[in-house]
Amino acid sequence: MRSALHSLRYRFVLTLLGLLVVALIALAAFTRFSLMPELLRIEAIQGEEAIERAQRAIDNELRHLAVLSRDWATWDDSYRFMQDGNPQFLASNLNGATIFSDADLNMIAFLTPSGMPFWLGGLDPAIDQYRDCTERRAPCRWSRTFLETAQERIAQNTQSTGITWLQAHPQMALVSIQPILRTDGGGPLVGWLAMARPMSEEWLKKIRNSTGLAVSVHDFHGTTPPPSLQRMNEETMRASRLMPAMPAGEKLTLEIDLPRQHLNMSVEAFEMGLAWTVGLIVLVVLIVLWLLERIVLNPLRLFAAFTHRAQRADRTDVPASLQKRKDEIGALARHFQQLIEFQRQQTADLVQLSEHDPLTGLANRRRFDEHLATSLATDRHLAQPTALIMMDIDHFKAFNDRYGHPTGDTCLQTLAGVMGAHFDRSDQLVARTGGEEFIAILPGTAQEAALACAERLREAIEALAVPHTDQVVTISAGVACSVFEHPLDAAQLIEAADRALYAAKESGRNRVMAANERDYV
Repeated sequence: MRSALHSLRYRFVLTLLGLLVVALIALAAFTRFSLMPELLRIEAIQGEEAIERAQRAIDNELRHLAVLSRDWATWDDSYRFMQDGNPQFLASNLNGATIFSDADLNMIAFLTPSGMPFWLGGLDPAIDQYRDCTERRAPCRWSRTFLETAQERIAQNTQSTGITWLQAHPQMALVSIQPILRTDGGGPLVGWLAMARPMSEEWLKKIRNSTGLAVSVHDFHGTTPPPSLQRMNEETMRASRLMPAMPAGEKLTLEIDLPRQHLNMSVEAFEMGLAWTVGLIVLVVLIVLWLLERIVLNPLRLFAAFTHRAQRADRTDVPASLQKRKDEIGALARHFQQLIEFQRQQTADLVQLSEHDPLTGLANRRRFDEHLATSLATDRHLAQPTALIMMDIDHFKAFNDRYGHPTGDTCLQTLAGVMGAHFDRSDQLVARTGGEEFIAILPGTAQEAALACAERLREAIEALAVPHTDQVVTISAGVACSVFEHPLDAAQLIEAADRALYAAKESGRNRVMAANERDYV
């Protein structure tokens, strides 16, 4: 018979008596040493999250400006303009101040490969009027600091890739420089296109509307960085961060004024709760002692028996400290652990069956469809290609007819092992999608690289020298690729790879072929 001292009933009574003695002291200590520091920590986290949100909004603005300038820089008309200086290009595309107000820009500059001005135009901040010229002189003297910074960054850019930064002088602005190339990305490099977007009050309003925060940006003067969080008064706090800017050594201060309503509401709620607690604690103790048996202990015992019978699952283990207890909670913990282990095994079996081919151990069609959709979405977001390799074992029906299905299954398992070892990157996946059909997903892989990968696999399988009539077992493969400039959905990509595979079979099998332009229709 269980010892009375091990019973939860008696232990709970003793605990309540002890709590009555220390309750008020504990509440006071909790307020001073735990609650207030935690509320201040949460407040600091809110300030950090707000400044991060504002920083992301500014970074998004930089990326947007980079996309806009890249579109202009990789335009064939811009490329020809840098070669022949045709004034018709300026008349058609950069005539007057309209484009600057429409795109919220204050400067567009075409620069030579060394960074010297070829043509520039923009809004003179001193008089807020449009000016343009073909070199850095009046009336474009206002652009001097922008151009000097651009030349410095171009000289440091050994890769000839796009650059973005924040400009502090002569006015705060977002700046993007992109290499001027042909529309297809080909060269040679004929110059650079620079665009600047002012961090004006209108721009700040846009940031405030998008973030819902009272954001301000100003030039940093001084040597001591501002505190990351400054509590101005009981109602307001200010989050700050320094952002590196150009010219070199300059910085901009990002500031957000935030209300301290969370702290004030939490303190008021705690004070009200404390008053109620003091008034009700005696009543609660009396009621709890009476209800303990009816509401706590009996349901616990019933719940332990129920969980033991129901065999429901949980993804975590019951803490060992609970399982070692000798009271009702310990009994519940031990039964519940048995339930968890049973359910975990059931879940693992179901996952294995639902996502993998039972013969080869490779992913099945369901897992393939999920991974392809995820890969396409991720690569589209990262502006990188997604390749697909569709493979088919040559004359496999004849293989089964000659050697029998058990040997055919062994052949499938052998080839699947080679494929699994070949596509071993964590983001790659190879799946068995039909009897002798396999498809591999290669995220972040261009078509040329996928072709080389497929050819290596074809050679590896042929090198296995699995006998097949008078030859050996081989595969045919079709390769298709979805690129950022011409993205394909899953169905279109599979269809293109299937057509390429069909072309490989029609061309004699045991070969790899890439999808052509007609296959992507």
